[in-house]
Amino acid sequence: MTITRAYLGVLGQLLLNSLSKLLSFRLNFILFLFAELAAFSTFYLTVDFLYQHITTVGGWNRTHFMFFIIWWQCVMNLHSAFAAPNFWNFASELQNGNLDFRLLRPLGSLFDTFTAITRPISLVIFPLNASLLVYYGSQIPLSASKWLAVTPLLLLSLTLTILIELLIAMSMFWTTGGDGVNFIRIQCQQISKWPDFVYPRVFRVAFTVGIPILATSTFSVRALFDDGAWWEVPFLVCACITLWLVIGQLWRLGLRRYESASS
Repeated sequence: MTITRAYLGVLGQLLLNSLSKLLSFRLNFILFLFAELAAFSTFYLTVDFLYQHITTVGGWNRTHFMFFIIWWQCVMNLHSAFAAPNFWNFASELQNGNLDFRLLRPLGSLFDTFTAITRPISLVIFPLNASLLVYYGSQIPLSASKWLAVTPLLLLSLTLTILIELLIAMSMFWTTGGDGVNFIRIQCQQISKWPDFVYPRVFRVAFTVGIPILATSTFSVRALFDDGAWWEVPFLVCACITLWLVIGQLWRLGLRRYESASS
């Protein structure tokens, strides 16, 4: 528990430092805020336009589908705030050998590498997404027990999303650069932003059983709607544990291959 508190304290301090830096440049802050709102509005209006012409998609009406996309936006807000910038930074540090400094610190090297940079602007609009999530959840409506499950399931979706991207990022140890790997990682996000039933069966199986990209949000949301299979939430837990163990092995193998700046 003490170790967990220490890591959370480091993460909180990094976030405060980034927030202080962001707010010191007001115009930059405003432009970033407009960019985040534009990205949110584009996706929201796309689904809204879709439901102006149809009534249901895969058995979900407009309220259910809107709840799903706001769920995905909440996951991406947290992901962008704490994880996203570090994948690009990891690629850069691998190329220039600066990963050495991460390995020498008295923190877990994997934790330090992928929490080095925080992006607090994403947390600024998180209350908007959270409010919409509550609104659409009340329209469904969700039962009291389902509301209690929202936060654990949201964190489970976030954890699995980050672990899948970490698994992809580990390949940077064996590639000459990280840009291509990062673009693959971003495309995986685009796949997961739609529920699994919009994809063909073969594609759905490949990206659920093979790499559980489609499971990240769909399984959690279906559990809240009471229309998911009994095994879907345990599957998310097992997938997180399995990926964590695999990533740990790949991290150790990658560090053996890594050529530091002093090599």
